[in-house]
Amino acid sequence: MRIVAGKFRGKNLAKSDHLKSLRPTTDKNREALFNILVSAKFIKEIGFKIDDAAILDVCCGSGAVAFEALSRGAKSVCLIDNFKAHLDLAKKNSELLKVENEVEIFCADAKNLPRNEKFFDLIFVDPPYVEDYSAIIKNLLEKNWVQKKSLLVVEFKTSGESFLIGDVVAASGRAQGSPLQILELRHYGKTSFAFLKYL
Repeated sequence: MRIVAGKFRGKNLAKSDHLKSLRPTTDKNREALFNILVSAKFIKEIGFKIDDAAILDVCCGSGAVAFEALSRGAKSVCLIDNFKAHLDLAKKNSELLKVENEVEIFCADAKNLPRNEKFFDLIFVDPPYVEDYSAIIKNLLEKNWVQKKSLLVVEFKTSGESFLIGDVVAASGRAQGSPLQILELRHYGKTSFAFLKYL
């Protein structure tokens, strides 16, 4: 894996082939994701900018998405995962890129996070496909990790689209007037991204 663009463009991240529990977002899909975050019409309409953004990467794995964000101008990232080996790899990547001061690493279960008081402009969620997406999103909402004007991006298996959307609606309590809205769905082969805004 390597950083696709920005000030760290072309830099290789630490090898992760030995971690069978890891399913990293591919370079190609990461490039597609950030092309959307930088130039998509719906992104401009909500006023999101990667420059100086605070990023939360949930189920972060190697942290590749967060480090891509730093490369493109984000000011800080918080990495959460419940596998120590993943966090060790993320820490190694922060050292390779010399961004330790901009990175916070937090070992926790995404379904059982403590209450949060910080604001994150972008929350990226990429759990194992077998995980309970509904429980993760519900916890992020209930514990104040997703706040007003936050942009939530969920990576999921394309074949699970209807399941994911049902989970999002159920977890957000949309029937009770929750402001969590699905802005866009983008599909890239077996992988898809859902973009949601908490207004």
